[in-house]
Amino acid sequence: MSVQPVEHGSITPMQSRPTSETTKKPKKASKQTTRADAVRIAKAKISRRGSLNKQRQALKG
Repeated sequence: MSVQPVEHGSITPMQSRPTSETTKKPKKASKQTTRADAVRIAKAKISRRGSLNKQRQALKG
């Protein structure tokens, strides 16, 4: 495997930097996804807790 010498630099053209307009995210959408993630996490915790309770009950008898 060969390594390109530092003197030669990059052979690919430089990419343009993103402007501030393209990097902005809509605030409303991020709040909705945050809420959706919170709901998903809460449901997973509840489901996991119920599953563990069932396992304990099965072990008891």
